[in-house]
Amino acid sequence: MSTTINSGALRSARPLTITHWREMSRNRTNFYFVLIFPFALGGMFLGMNKILHSTMSGPGPDFSAMVIPIALCMHLTGTCMTLTAGPIAEYRQYGTLRILGTTPVSRGQFILTHLAVRVLLAIALSALIGVLGALLGISETAAVWRAVLVALPSSVLFLALGYFIGSLVGSGQAATNIATFTGLFFVFTSGAAFPLELLSDSAKRVLDFLPTSYFGDLLFWVTGGAQRYETTLDFAVLTALAIVAVPLAVKTFRWEAANN
Repeated sequence: MSTTINSGALRSARPLTITHWREMSRNRTNFYFVLIFPFALGGMFLGMNKILHSTMSGPGPDFSAMVIPIALCMHLTGTCMTLTAGPIAEYRQYGTLRILGTTPVSRGQFILTHLAVRVLLAIALSALIGVLGALLGISETAAVWRAVLVALPSSVLFLALGYFIGSLVGSGQAATNIATFTGLFFVFTSGAAFPLELLSDSAKRVLDFLPTSYFGDLLFWVTGGAQRYETTLDFAVLTALAIVAVPLAVKTFRWEAANN
């Protein structure tokens, strides 16, 4: 009996995974923006660094050190949060989650495959960013496995935030917009969007109180760049954030719209 159930679950996992991939990529504007824009932004930072070094007589800020951190930050928040919040809100808005109860697919399997697609994409993109950084000579070769290592707890955190936003907001587009702005908050408060040496000491002290700065510190650890905190502390803060976010997402998640 259990063997039959397990084989049935495995058979339905593949079409479910394909369905989730199609749903995630259905809104081509959001999907390709999340996939392409971080690479374009990284290229812009590389170009900016080259122009500054060719025009400045003395040493200036090294924008090449920010390429990998900002690309990783935008990919992780975009893949796991922006591309999650919108579909979850739409599933509930159009009654997809409610109708799911009338099908042979279990709710647990639906959620697991929904999460798996995004985690795998986040890991693949993180590894690709690490490879490109090593090939361009702006990061160590260890950036590949470091990027994957950082992507694991980060995916849990941002997926939880994506589910949290998608559960509270009734419209798919509104949920996507809120998740996008939340991602930008992480980009700017993590220190990945600008060289920290340009900040005043008072601004740096403010960042010390923000958990996002520890996430950003891990992104610079990926490249082998300068860090402000211990790596173990960075991972501890990131893990703690994920531990807080997951129960919050579970608590607020609803299968049906409130008016149902």
